[in-house]
Amino acid sequence: MNLRIAALFVLTFAVAACGDDHDDDHDHGGESLADEACEHTTGGPYRDVTATADAADGPVASFAHTGVRVALTDVTGGKGGFVTFEADAAGDFVFFLSADVPLAVQDATGAAVAIEATADVDACAEVAVQHTVELAVGSYRLSFGPTDVSTVTLVGEAAGEAHDHAHE
Repeated sequence: MNLRIAALFVLTFAVAACGDDHDDDHDHGGESLADEACEHTTGGPYRDVTATADAADGPVASFAHTGVRVALTDVTGGKGGFVTFEADAAGDFVFFLSADVPLAVQDATGAAVAIEATADVDACAEVAVQHTVELAVGSYRLSFGPTDVSTVTLVGEAAGEAHDHAHE
């Protein structure tokens, strides 16, 4: 009987160890980045941050596989503000937004980083637009607005080689 209990314990432990650890193993069976953005925009997990009017004080908004709900602040011309994004690998990153609000990217020195491509997202109604930007490892400022929208959900995903590196 003790052998059966020990075997059951080992089996239970092995099954628990093979469970889905969302932070470390994020395989969605080949779904597109847009599908993944839809998943995190509609079902989380979520982090809530408030954008700041001062670029230097923007809160961190780089949470892997997370819908970051950004409360925009008052800026000239409406709502907007800054958040900080940390790129942990070099390569293309895609920023998905729940609303088509103006987005600009700056490096740590304040220099503009070009948005390589912008496209509408048809995968779900909850994600409006995606912006592709090539980033080096480091800290970046994302600037939203001005807009009349008071909250926007951001999902930042590494693409290509940066995506592969982020999942190693």
